[in-house]
Amino acid sequence: MNMTKPKISVIINTFNEERNIRNCLETVKWADEIIVVDMYSDDKTVEVAKEYTDKIYFFERMGYVEPARKYALEKAKNEWILVVDADEIIPLKLKNKLVEIIEKDLADVVFIPFNTYFFGRLMKGTGWGPLQDVHPRFFKKSFVSFSSAVHSFFNISDKARVFYITDPEYGFIHFAYIDVEHFLEKLNRYTTIEAKNMYDGIKPVPTLPNFLIKLIKEFFGRFIKKKGYADGIYGFSLSILMVTYHVSAFLKYKIMREYNSKEPREKIISKYNEIAKKIIEEYKYEKKGGVL
Repeated sequence: MNMTKPKISVIINTFNEERNIRNCLETVKWADEIIVVDMYSDDKTVEVAKEYTDKIYFFERMGYVEPARKYALEKAKNEWILVVDADEIIPLKLKNKLVEIIEKDLADVVFIPFNTYFFGRLMKGTGWGPLQDVHPRFFKKSFVSFSSAVHSFFNISDKARVFYITDPEYGFIHFAYIDVEHFLEKLNRYTTIEAKNMYDGIKPVPTLPNFLIKLIKEFFGRFIKKKGYADGIYGFSLSILMVTYHVSAFLKYKIMREYNSKEPREKIISKYNEIAKKIIEEYKYEKKGGVL
């Protein structure tokens, strides 16, 4: 019998995470291997990461993490993988639970609950409650592959034995958003990516009726079905902000289609300048004694 203890690789993707990365790394330094894939951060992210691992790699700055996750997975040498983001930390209870799952050979893929903080508040519902927000972040590498599409990157083999951790005390701690400004910064970045994916045909474009239905389901699904009301004004606000997310992505796509460009801003500015030019010409014409 092979009594060798299976080793664990932690993979972390980063971009300008100086504020978070040390706390994250402090809670995974027990791992047999730590791999950091950075998108050429402008701050001290890499400098801090070097204190914990020499396995630091770089990936083209894409604006979203999914393509770099696949690259990080390829760099991991161990079969067991724990995927952690820089704004997440691993409680000791969770670490011990993962080790137990390996030792007892309970699964090939493990779904882990997330204790998510939104504007400083631990969420109970709205789709971000611990048992509403679960992800397959611990797995054997041979049973999972990654997609490059934004917000859809885990592909699990049909042959995988799946285990769900059902106690939030054994979950991730996720410091999702600090304040409204932080949320809107990310919303703006990710909705542009979503719009470009629709423009390129990577993601389907909903019809207007289906889109309107989607917005209604988004709000009532989060606030009513997923008990967003339990989070009070935070649950209500998150429900509204997620509707705003979808509206922003769809509107950005429509503008791209109208101007036949994934970067329509310059074309719109040019259009405004042409309108302004015509108005200015009217003044010049009037000054010369012309009649409009």
